[in-house]
Amino acid sequence: MHLNYLFLLLLTLALSQHRSFYSVGDTVSYQDQNLEFNVCHSDGNYEIGENFSLSNYNGEVNGGEYKVSLISMNATWWPACYDFVSLMDSLMEYTTQNQDLEFIVSLDYNLEAFSDYECLEWGELYETLGIYGHDPLILNGDTDFDSDGYYDHHLWNMFAGITYSSYAIIDHNMVVRYLFDSPNYNDFRNVYLPNLIDEMYGCTDIDAINYSHNVVYEDNSCIYGGDFNQDESIDINDVLILINMIIDIEIEANGDLNADGNTDILDIISLINLILYN
Repeated sequence: MHLNYLFLLLLTLALSQHRSFYSVGDTVSYQDQNLEFNVCHSDGNYEIGENFSLSNYNGEVNGGEYKVSLISMNATWWPACYDFVSLMDSLMEYTTQNQDLEFIVSLDYNLEAFSDYECLEWGELYETLGIYGHDPLILNGDTDFDSDGYYDHHLWNMFAGITYSSYAIIDHNMVVRYLFDSPNYNDFRNVYLPNLIDEMYGCTDIDAINYSHNVVYEDNSCIYGGDFNQDESIDINDVLILINMIIDIEIEANGDLNADGNTDILDIISLINLILYN
């Protein structure tokens, strides 16, 4: 037992000298997106023994199916990872109900002298310790990509590199948006993940004034025009002009900003939202 604690202490000191490959704001390279990790616990979508790549969630290369990914990087021999299994199971209750989200576990478990769990056993902890008993997609984090005979801990090195347990949230464009050394359920559930989902939806028409190149799914929010007084600025003055147009004051301009065939209160709301959020 004392040897185990000594090992963990030495490992902590060693890990503190490392840094992740990626920082917040970096885009995951195509090379790293296409690395194939072996699935060692099935979530029902990927079977044990299959290979999984992050590019599976990149709509640019998979045919248009974009995902926001939450990666939980665990080691079976690190106590904090065990402690957070129940919380991750509760978070999966949210991610599994949203088609735009995916939850991934990268598991380092092959230090036989110190690991109490195999991959399948770690997956079973979600049922034993969790409220909902979800089946997580677990990847073998120990894959030896460079064939040097040593475990690579590659996903951990990509996004953590300091300690376990660690967490990375990657947006639908494969940009690293958040990196954490510990999870916060409320922030994950109510702030970070919903905000990234919102970023996926918007106006995809390049001719609209609120077009965004980061948006991948059209939500019929496109606005066409809006600078009614042609002062090269869209502001409250344009809102007043639009209101006058709706109450039948004769102003020669197209007030149908949302292109639904009518000039009405919905166009006013569209214009105000454009001013507030763009």
